Amino acid sequence: MRKLLVFTFIALIVGCSSKSAVDTAAMEKEHDLVCEYVAKTGSNMKRRTCMTRVLAEELRKESKEDLREAWQRGQTQTSTQ
Repeated sequence: MRKLLVFTFIALIVGCSSKSAVDTAAMEKEHDLVCEYVAKTGSNMKRRTCMTRVLAEELRKESKEDLREAWQRGQTQTSTQ
């Protein structure tokens, strides 16, 4: 009886965990989502973040532009001193 109870409990846990992965995959196809594992600055722990493909591309472009501007400002400030 105890083995049956343990087996049922394990089956429920495995069933619940696999359902969320199926739901996420269906949502990704439906909404054209892109999911990435991203670590915050100063942390090694990665967290899954999902966003639309369009938003992800906009964020990448914006980040590249911000980095380019910061690099150029740093170059011009160093050369004038």
